[in-house]
Amino acid sequence: MPAVLITGASRGFGRALVEVYARRGWTLFPLVRDGAIAAGLEASAGAACHPVVADVATDRAEHEIARVLGDHCEALDVLVNNAGHIIKLRGLRKTTPEDLEALFRVHCVGAFRCTRAALPFLKRARKPVVIDVTSRWGSIGRTLTGLLSGIYSYQIAKCAQNMLTACLDMELRKEGIRVFAVHPGRLRTEVAPPDADVDPGDAAEALAGWIDRIDERTPCGFHDLMGKGLIEW
Repeated sequence: MPAVLITGASRGFGRALVEVYARRGWTLFPLVRDGAIAAGLEASAGAACHPVVADVATDRAEHEIARVLGDHCEALDVLVNNAGHIIKLRGLRKTTPEDLEALFRVHCVGAFRCTRAALPFLKRARKPVVIDVTSRWGSIGRTLTGLLSGIYSYQIAKCAQNMLTACLDMELRKEGIRVFAVHPGRLRTEVAPPDADVDPGDAAEALAGWIDRIDERTPCGFHDLMGKGLIEW
């Protein structure tokens, strides 16, 4: 059966993705930081669920991903780099260098680390796909319009992740692996913005369907999942 690795799977969009792919009958590799949450996922999703307990901001995550995948699958069809968090301090004076470094380690270095760990397994899949879950806040074009601005650490981290996406796709498409940045919409989660209007479950269903429709003509880009096409990088 096909296999999917979803980081940041303990709640919100990541948890909703686990539920969608469980219903589809896929082999599941949810990555979470808490062992108790991992046990709960395994109990609810059944024998096809093999949690990875790790923090994507640490080197240990790469080892744990490789170990668990190696124990339970030959090939990985989909990797969703969803893990992340936000520090909502705005402006130059309130943002600290530590804020910038912390979010960069999760959103950019974390996605890099997880992709590198999963690469041998992605290479064995028939139509492997990597999805980097991004945000409208990572768009330089939208920031320059003045519509989105001020959350330095999050915006910069997501922008860096977008560049990582483009670099990975340019390199890995030669090996048959496609990489995309996907903005899932304004999700109603615990850290939702005031204009949030999308249920995480609906977004998870939409992403799974979008992945199904990827073909050789699908461009690497900054895709808005809620039907608005490509966002300006």
